Amino acid sequence: MNHDNYVPEDIDNGQRAVACPVCGTNIPNNPKDMLFEIEAIDTDFRIHTLQDDLLDDWLIQCPVCYYVSHDFASPPKNLQEVSVYVESPAYLDQFSDNNPTTLELFRAYQGILAVDGARSYLIGDCFMRIAWLFDDEGDDIQAVENRKKAIEYFERSLLETDMNTKDVSMSHYLMADMHRRNKDFDKARKNLYNLDTSIKMMRKLFDFQWKLINEKKSGIVHLPREESPDEVLS
Repeated sequence: MNHDNYVPEDIDNGQRAVACPVCGTNIPNNPKDMLFEIEAIDTDFRIHTLQDDLLDDWLIQCPVCYYVSHDFASPPKNLQEVSVYVESPAYLDQFSDNNPTTLELFRAYQGILAVDGARSYLIGDCFMRIAWLFDDEGDDIQAVENRKKAIEYFERSLLETDMNTKDVSMSHYLMADMHRRNKDFDKARKNLYNLDTSIKMMRKLFDFQWKLINEKKSGIVHLPREESPDEVLS
């Protein structure tokens, strides 16, 4: 990968920049307040816009050391271990050129999360997003396998102590949706029973998902706009 011609033009134009936590290079950070016009939101909270596929821009990569993250302003908690991993051949050999695909970036990010000992729901969220990529390619086998992995990590997240009531409900909801997508409707129902329906948003999500499960609909479904949540777990 060649970074000799890298010029941080976006920084010069006033976009937010942060230092890469691994090598210190100043690069534009992934803004959390990007403006876009929403076209639809899926039941697993994937956002579709009228402009670009947000999944293609969700991760950013340092052009010097190739560290990958969603938000460079939040450095790894185990920075030394991650730095050693990012500098290793095992990590660098993942990239065949200086224009990695979205899937390659997500695979690299998965490895970084594992080395960093990231919270389970972050790893589960990553697997879920990779499943979206395989859905886009029509690769049902890989989409199902990645949803299974996502469910496994969301289940682990329920044992972590930093989960509040809403996060617990959201984890169960996401697992219910992924089981439905994988056509395991019985497990989808069991997860849905664990939602705290005293929370207005959860009540609406429960009702909509329950109908899909009972009708054995396993495809991608958009949420009604009035039921799209204003917050998600990740």
